[in-house]
Amino acid sequence: MTGASTRPATSRTPTVGNALLAPAPRIVMVECRRTARTVGYAVPCPTRLLPGMTPFGGDPNRGPRCQMLYIGPALCDRRWKGWVVGSSAVGNEHLVIVASPRAQPDYARLINGPAWYPGAAEQLDGWVTIHGWHARWVTVPAATNDGSAFMGHIVLVWTVGRHTYGVGFHDVSRNTRALDLELLRSIRLIRF
Repeated sequence: MTGASTRPATSRTPTVGNALLAPAPRIVMVECRRTARTVGYAVPCPTRLLPGMTPFGGDPNRGPRCQMLYIGPALCDRRWKGWVVGSSAVGNEHLVIVASPRAQPDYARLINGPAWYPGAAEQLDGWVTIHGWHARWVTVPAATNDGSAFMGHIVLVWTVGRHTYGVGFHDVSRNTRALDLELLRSIRLIRF
């Protein structure tokens, strides 16, 4: 065939191993804006997610306030007042997003939130800078973070102004860090 290219077709969708990050469903931006208005500070909003991700978790026995959203204010427990949480999953991939109402100098306190307990500890790894945010790689061992939504995750943690943020996928594949990086590149801080 004359004029045909032998190069592979390219796509604007980031590829991570066998996974593709695709534009997030519109409801995600709606939840981000609603959450920012409710808590009164900028919240981390993913503009790209794994295809098919849906909200995951929460406590259905405690009513709609305790149902997990892609992202939303933590309303189920008074100790979490002002915090933002999100949890979504597809297949064996689980994503957690958190934002604190004030800067957290201790990674364990962000990872565990108000449920922090003495002895909660993380493994600190290197740094990455994306969007001008200096984010720390934090591995969250199950043995020292019992009950944390981030248990078993690799998390990127950064602080902007008076708030600390964390996003991370469950460490179930060799692509976890690549997924976290692509996710962080897609994050926009949505203001109230």
